[in-house]
Amino acid sequence: MTLAMAAAVAGCGGDGGGSGEGDDLATPTTAAATAGTTVAVPTTAAPATGPPSDLTLRITGVRLVNSEESDSGMRVLLPAGVASATVTLGGLPSPNRVISVCQARELERRMSVGVCRMPASGEAVTVALGSAASGVEIVQVGVAGSGPAGNTLALEDVSVRYTASSREMRVRLPQVAAGESGGTPAFGLSPASADGAYRATLNWAVIPVFGGTDSNGQLALVEAGGGTGQTRNGSGQVELSGNVPPPVGNVAIRVQNVGSAAMVNPTLSLLLP
Repeated sequence: MTLAMAAAVAGCGGDGGGSGEGDDLATPTTAAATAGTTVAVPTTAAPATGPPSDLTLRITGVRLVNSEESDSGMRVLLPAGVASATVTLGGLPSPNRVISVCQARELERRMSVGVCRMPASGEAVTVALGSAASGVEIVQVGVAGSGPAGNTLALEDVSVRYTASSREMRVRLPQVAAGESGGTPAFGLSPASADGAYRATLNWAVIPVFGGTDSNGQLALVEAGGGTGQTRNGSGQVELSGNVPPPVGNVAIRVQNVGSAAMVNPTLSLLLP
């Protein structure tokens, strides 16, 4: 019996380690054996984004027109995942019976069942977003005053506060008339981004008239002090992109009609610095 046990020990090859050590040695051997047959698996992970932060979109220079007969509201569609937005309007008549803040879902048309409020000037209105709506609409639904200008109202300031990880948005502007009467809508986002990257694409249509029309829209990067940086002009479409040198200050992207024909159904795709 003693000789049989000795022979069994010799047949084990002198494996002096415990069972744990044997498991560790087996792992690289198996990996080496299968390395040549590894198949890449496509990933479905979303691209990395920064954490959500509190943002304030400021819009100035907007001219609204009574939209009882046509759709001339301004709609701003915010990044996906925004749960709510708080809108404050400056420069409204008192009492306000003509300017509504509503939910929005599409750029091209009003939301038929959207919830609307008529705030007083400076009053904050919170709009619920999510699966039903993805943005806000500001629309004039009555005559603001008497005289030829009573059909048009200039908004001094619009602020939209929300939380998002993206600085992109899409905007549908009211029709922009030629010259000063069309206003100069400008869009700025605070706090400023770290890299100062910006990108904008403006598209619009023109209603043909006898003798032809001069369609010319402009995008410009403007600073708080009134200075103007990069500008681009175009007919029917114009694009603007670049990076604001650090430190990024209070800047905005401005739209202007520098032609002689009205810009109809203007839409903007924006990445704000």
